[in-house]
Amino acid sequence: MRKRTSILVTNDDGIHAPGIYALWEAMQEMGDVTVMAPNTEKSAVGHAVTISDPIRIEPITRHGGFEGYAVNGTPADCVKIAVGSFLEVEPDIVVSGINAGANVGSNILYSGTVSAAAEGIMLGIPSIALSINTFKSDYYDLAKSVAQTMMKKVLHNGLPKGTLLNVNVPKCSASECSGYKITRQGGEYFLDKLEKREDPRGRQYFWMGGKIINNDKSDDQDGNALANNWISVTPIQYKLTDNSFLDTLSDWGFE
Repeated sequence: MRKRTSILVTNDDGIHAPGIYALWEAMQEMGDVTVMAPNTEKSAVGHAVTISDPIRIEPITRHGGFEGYAVNGTPADCVKIAVGSFLEVEPDIVVSGINAGANVGSNILYSGTVSAAAEGIMLGIPSIALSINTFKSDYYDLAKSVAQTMMKKVLHNGLPKGTLLNVNVPKCSASECSGYKITRQGGEYFLDKLEKREDPRGRQYFWMGGKIINNDKSDDQDGNALANNWISVTPIQYKLTDNSFLDTLSDWGFE
């Protein structure tokens, strides 16, 4: 009897988010699914892990048969606990998402969605991060189909050690989608504007706003592909050494 694929589903928007429900629906058709996700929204926490507080797990049920586990920690915590302590069998794949809002350019560094997938590859498990370029839940049908396609491709072809796939789905219907495009991380970034405000008691606080800046106009950049209704597929690895600068740095004369 053929073994069913074991799938770990997580996210950073929290276990009650519509995106993780849509991903659970898509993955149910593909294998045995375990959902373990933060109990509240943990967007933009990056690869933070919990080291000074106890981490608790609570069973969660939602309509339609959804079952999962809520963790009072970060996305990376969820993957660590699921693989290291909770699951009896290591999952065949980690799928993180479906995140509300794109994760392209410098946003990749902040993303809890991408970091959950990064934790997966650190543990030696093929991993996918999946986001959609909208904060509304009206466009998940395309994203669900993409999730299934990407999972099949990864399990069939494999991924290099230490590499995850960061997949971003455009805000459009399947008929409007331009198709798949292999992309690189672009230079798009968010220019912060911290607005100073005052609460009713006269205490000062700040509210973060700003705008997206993208000076990189090349077609193979993740943000530009997404803006033109392409499904952006970017291989990501976390080797941060600037190899091109090593020789120059050696000439600085630290001896």
